[in-house]
Amino acid sequence: MLNQLETNSLSNTVVSTAILIKVLTLRCFKEHGFEITPEQFIILDTITKNEQIYQRQIGELIGKDRANVARLINILEKQGLIERIIDSNGRQINRIKITKKGKELRDKIHPVIAKIRASYLNNINYDELLKCHQILNKIKENIAKSTKLKT
Repeated sequence: MLNQLETNSLSNTVVSTAILIKVLTLRCFKEHGFEITPEQFIILDTITKNEQIYQRQIGELIGKDRANVARLINILEKQGLIERIIDSNGRQINRIKITKKGKELRDKIHPVIAKIRASYLNNINYDELLKCHQILNKIKENIAKSTKLKT
């Protein structure tokens, strides 16, 4: 079992790394003049990979609550990057579809994201990255089990 110092150090490292990645990505988006946030890009990218996905499924895939997803979708819809399609079963369930404008923006941003990732994954080999993923996924599963949160 890890002692308290190791546990705190790990959580601090994970949080500070996530913040640094977010800051780096925000800075690159600003430098390239992209008028959406990295969070909004994740929504566009998820929709692109999952055509006409249900709104609630987006939250499940990216780990955001319904209110956050709804807010992000509202912003993207106002910008004409996505559209809501009311499901034919009569209930207020929305499928989300990326528009041509949204696809073009996503395709423009995607290579920039790839370069950002390459910069912070520099000098990390495949096996190290795979092991890191495995460990972080185990931690995430442990948290989900102990708190009954969905991951």
